[in-house]
Amino acid sequence: MTYTVEIAEHIAEVGEVWDTVVHDTDAPLFYYRRFLEAFEQNPLHPLQRVAYLTVRAPSGNAVAVLPAYLQRGTDPMRVLATHFPHSLDQPVLLSHIWHSYESTLPTRPDHYPSAAGAALAAFAATWQAAVCGLINVVQTDPLSAMLTAQGYRGFTIETGWCMRVDGFHDLDDWLATLRHNHRRTMRSQVRRAIEAGFTTRWIPICDADIDGFMWLARRTAAKHNNADYYKEGIFPRFLRHLSEHVHMLELRSPHGELAGSAPMLSDASRTHFPFCGFDLNACPGFSPFYVLVAHMVLETIHRQRQWIYLGRRNPDFKRRYGFTPTPLQAHLRQLNTP
Repeated sequence: MTYTVEIAEHIAEVGEVWDTVVHDTDAPLFYYRRFLEAFEQNPLHPLQRVAYLTVRAPSGNAVAVLPAYLQRGTDPMRVLATHFPHSLDQPVLLSHIWHSYESTLPTRPDHYPSAAGAALAAFAATWQAAVCGLINVVQTDPLSAMLTAQGYRGFTIETGWCMRVDGFHDLDDWLATLRHNHRRTMRSQVRRAIEAGFTTRWIPICDADIDGFMWLARRTAAKHNNADYYKEGIFPRFLRHLSEHVHMLELRSPHGELAGSAPMLSDASRTHFPFCGFDLNACPGFSPFYVLVAHMVLETIHRQRQWIYLGRRNPDFKRRYGFTPTPLQAHLRQLNTP
């Protein structure tokens, strides 16, 4: 079967067929046109060019999609520095962005792997680059094995954490799956916050205190020398552009001060919590992170999503509270140096 690949350089040029493939393959939010548009207009890291590949079967139906990003000098996880140091000052072609922690190649099952192969061939030929490949691919995704077979060497670069919650009806159902001491600790943290007069609320992004979130998030990230992960100006605009796909969780003191905040990104079957900020000094006697996580889990249950994704890092906490580690791979191969 012969496939054709259409390439657009702006997501606005891509029609609803993109949405159909993403929906039918249950691809994560990172592949929704709204997310792609938000990043294109508010790039959270520098880009040189962007492309959106749509693979069509001989019938004309779209059967696979893939975003591509040409960039230079962006290596926040030191993947290129470790495995392809010569490429640091060269253009590299990657999919997806570094902020996506569940990268894939959305392809209709009846056209896999042929259509995915056509997408990869077109992807590698899109622009001249020193290195190309996919980053943050879940190791158990069949795509990982396919990429390896096609010469994209795999390197484990990070661990993502997720938990299935569609069997839970409330917070007690989740806590009942945990060891006694962890269950007791979580309940104690939530109770202490309530007794201290702290409150939580979920609000649309248009009504959220984004300036407050940015202050907390940058302060939290600064402990790891990573405050610029949340770029002033760009990051708030990016969140607002996501519109109905993002809601903000806020934890406030008895006097109304913002003590913790986390945006919830949501798609058809998952919630994502990749960003968070909190002020430990403003929360005497309890951990704001515990309280935020409890409400993240509860909101995911109420929204009847199957999965909650809790980003990367902090493995001890996540393992204690029922989250499953998912090794993330970078599948890369060297091209001709431009």
